[in-house]
Amino acid sequence: MRLPLTAFLSVSALLLASCGGAPVPPATLTGVATPALGAQSVPGVRLPPAGTLAWDWQIGAETEAKVAVPAGVTLMDLDGFETSAAKVAELKAQGIYTVCYLNAGSYESYRPDSAEYPESLKIQTDPNWPDESFVDIRDVFREGSVLAGILDRRLAMCADKGFDAVEPDNLQNDQNVTSGVITRQDQLDFNGWLADRAHAHGLAIFQKNGPDYVLQADRQGRLMVDLFDGTLNESCQRYRECGPLAEYVRRGKLALNVEYRKADLNCAAMNSLGVNSIFKDLYLVGKLQKAYKRVSCTG
Repeated sequence: MRLPLTAFLSVSALLLASCGGAPVPPATLTGVATPALGAQSVPGVRLPPAGTLAWDWQIGAETEAKVAVPAGVTLMDLDGFETSAAKVAELKAQGIYTVCYLNAGSYESYRPDSAEYPESLKIQTDPNWPDESFVDIRDVFREGSVLAGILDRRLAMCADKGFDAVEPDNLQNDQNVTSGVITRQDQLDFNGWLADRAHAHGLAIFQKNGPDYVLQADRQGRLMVDLFDGTLNESCQRYRECGPLAEYVRRGKLALNVEYRKADLNCAAMNSLGVNSIFKDLYLVGKLQKAYKRVSCTG
């Protein structure tokens, strides 16, 4: 999980100045493409259910034994490394749509494949999570890319375990890396590459954070909202950047949001946008752990 460090001036300002308002109608937008609406099917991929649903996020569960499904929940997001194929099968047998959390834009020292990351890929320590480093996402476009191989193996792991979709973290390294070596276009191109690779593995994929990227395009001219199958955002109400999430809803796709401060959760505003929002404990622990907290706008 990665909280936005600042609220960025972006297309979100065009769409919605405040989460308490309504999205600006497409006809009033200037300089922003508005393609045909409607979720597109992806061969071999089970897309997330659209509309209103109850969901939970337990990627910080101590072990999978601490994971439990709250009443009424039909979508669960769990850590890809820490969740077994048996657990995924158990959830799917209950009719749960399963999402695999992976870190795409950062190195994590505690992961079983951490030794595969060369030092040259680690370009800045994450100031909020000191055992992690942001990686040079441009590497996936280089011949013989190490990062492309790592991420492909991670996606294959999610698919092999039976997950329906993937939630890739840290898709904002153009903002996270302070040296400026990664441009916005680099980031959009990487995000497009990752969406393509997820689909190639039979996985749906969520855009993680970055509301200001929603209506921006990769080098092939493809908008993020069209490439990704849904969006999962953190703290859009706190940072007043919820408006772009409604672009997913307009296209018949799933939009999720989590707030970490209960006072920030305004269910009336979120429900009016069609965004399924919850309040959660910061570390997203398992339901059977004492620190677990969850308040949902949708059940």
